[in-house]
Amino acid sequence: MSEPTYSLIFRGDLLDGFTANDVKANMARLFKIQAQSVENLFSGRPLILKKGLSRGHAEQFQVTLGKIGAQVSIRNECSGETIQAVPATKPQPADGLNASAVVVPNWTLAPMEGNLIRDQERRQVVPVQVSVEHISLRAAEGFLLDEMERDRGEVVPVQVPQWEVN
Repeated sequence: MSEPTYSLIFRGDLLDGFTANDVKANMARLFKIQAQSVENLFSGRPLILKKGLSRGHAEQFQVTLGKIGAQVSIRNECSGETIQAVPATKPQPADGLNASAVVVPNWTLAPMEGNLIRDQERRQVVPVQVSVEHISLRAAEGFLLDEMERDRGEVVPVQVPQWEVN
């Protein structure tokens, strides 16, 4: 039986302490590719950087990419099992804390693949039926009121003083 082979998977995740621009520049230098090709690597979708590797070679590539800030994982090509990615750099313990007492979970963010809640967990909203038969629309011309709706009260004379403006 032959030895299993492994693939290097990259989703665009960065290790702590690195910026996206720095990692992109480092990857362009490492792979000797143009900036646009590097941008395609940071799509958020899992991309295979290299396949058919032995486990030792895959781990070496993982460490090398980790040094430039790229977080990659290793996938067994036969079983599909993903081997834990190189952990992000651990934060320094605060003054007075024992370094062994600091527990840092090794969490990563997965790409958006659908909704966060299931359909049955969503609150069902019943649409409200509003009667609009009594409302009509008219062209925006003339007066707002019809002739018969206007109050034909008596006209009140208004005295306007003569003001002079200097």
